[in-house]
Amino acid sequence: MNIDSIAIEAATDGACSGNPGPGGWGGLIIFDDKSELEIGGSEQNTTNNRMELTAAIKTLEKLKTYKLKENFKLRTDSKYVIEGYTKWIINWKRNGWKTSSGKSVQNLDLWQKIDQLRINGLVMEYVKGHSGDKQNDRVDKIATNYSKGISLESKLKESESSADFFEKNAPSEIQELFSRHELIQKFADKKYLLSSPELSTLLGEENHLKIKLYSLFEWRNWRLIPKDKKYWIIEKKRSLIFYE
Repeated sequence: MNIDSIAIEAATDGACSGNPGPGGWGGLIIFDDKSELEIGGSEQNTTNNRMELTAAIKTLEKLKTYKLKENFKLRTDSKYVIEGYTKWIINWKRNGWKTSSGKSVQNLDLWQKIDQLRINGLVMEYVKGHSGDKQNDRVDKIATNYSKGISLESKLKESESSADFFEKNAPSEIQELFSRHELIQKFADKKYLLSSPELSTLLGEENHLKIKLYSLFEWRNWRLIPKDKKYWIIEKKRSLIFYE
């Protein structure tokens, strides 16, 4: 991405464990030069709706700093965000930020921020969650990881997996320092969720068929466990100790 790059689309998502509980949010901005920007964050005690709103707010803040394509789309699986942004907020403002029944608007602080960040011509587009949509899956992964305390650094990248990004961009001395086993250990320690392509990159093509079958398998000292029908978790096999 350069100063002349134009943002052509964005996606957001929020996640919360417990609702209320620890939560995370994620955003993805795609540019006309095929570069991408991922952003994310977390809160210790929050709700799913607040994380959905926060994801939209943080992404809108970023979008304000870029040139946008005409009829720019922000895609989300939250009808709460879409309905509020396109319909409810108009009536709430007319009523002095009260609902039609005279009650205070829930998450008022966040709705007022969104109203301040409104972008003329921006289109809110609904996408069904967990439907295989690549952008939605990406922001869901970011939000879910942050809700679990797994921070993902914001990266500007050109359509590549996190494993590819490390392999291509890490300094040569770092690449030499970390062996494949050391990388796997780091992913296991942080309970990082990996996609099938990322796991295939990590373990090598010789394990491609096992990964494609999407069932638990073992590789050397590690156990590879399917998670949520689309990710993998790595665990170290426990050593068996025999006593006489």
